[in-house]
Amino acid sequence: MAALLCGAAASHATERAFDASRGERMPLGDGSFEVVDVPRGPVTIYTYRPSSATRNSPIWVVMPGLRREAHRHLAFDYYDTWRPLAERYGAILLVPEFTAEKWPGPWTYNLGNVRSQRLQPKRWTETSFYVVEQAFRMAASSLGSSRRRFSMFGHGAGSQFIQRYVLHSGCRMIDRAVSANPGWYMLPDNEYKYPFGLRGAPISEATLRSAFGCNYTLLLGTADVNYAGLRNEPDALAQGKTRYERGRFYFDRSRRVAERMGAAFNWQLDEVRGVGHEAARMAPAGAAILAGRALPDS
Repeated sequence: MAALLCGAAASHATERAFDASRGERMPLGDGSFEVVDVPRGPVTIYTYRPSSATRNSPIWVVMPGLRREAHRHLAFDYYDTWRPLAERYGAILLVPEFTAEKWPGPWTYNLGNVRSQRLQPKRWTETSFYVVEQAFRMAASSLGSSRRRFSMFGHGAGSQFIQRYVLHSGCRMIDRAVSANPGWYMLPDNEYKYPFGLRGAPISEATLRSAFGCNYTLLLGTADVNYAGLRNEPDALAQGKTRYERGRFYFDRSRRVAERMGAAFNWQLDEVRGVGHEAARMAPAGAAILAGRALPDS
């Protein structure tokens, strides 16, 4: 394990750091910059710019999953998986590193840090959602990009982040979003209280309507049926026993809520056959969706 971790760190020892806040241009290939105006401390954003990229190239944000301790270099795992996919589709890649030391537990990262565990409200600039928005603004400015919206992919905890960001932001900065294999959801109605539902969440009806209009895909692995380690509170179990069950439940319920509201529903549900809770094996399908392409054979 130690050798693997050292290898992961060494594989990115040559990325070129640049100061996006000062307008320095993102380098070709591997790079990194920091979002510094964050109450919890600077967040490192790892970047990849393919040689084919232009000012019109899409900008993709890939969110890491559950185990975010700094020594694990989890962001590198996702970076290594998504770097060739960004190259294939000519996309600019951003991978934020929300370390557990600065962003401990699900409340600060997965749930966006919009509420404390005592349900006290936080300013938007304190949220992990803000960090991603700011990273996109800085990267776009650095590149002279014409893009005003970004696309994003997350798996597991990272997909929980995206599912909630869509609802909290009303999709205001998202081009395309893909959530792969979340473990549980914030249901888009008031039957359950926050964080399992909207009761007590700072989300207006207008924001929810905008969220339902998002180009958002829930991507499920049909073999993601191991329920060990999943949250098992009554409000979580009401969503289903496995990630696969919970995903289908969430999508169907969201569609019904949108219909009752008379809101346009632009979400999609896609499946990757025979794949379980495996971020790397879900990534090719996620990248194809972000690129507007047909899903590859699993």
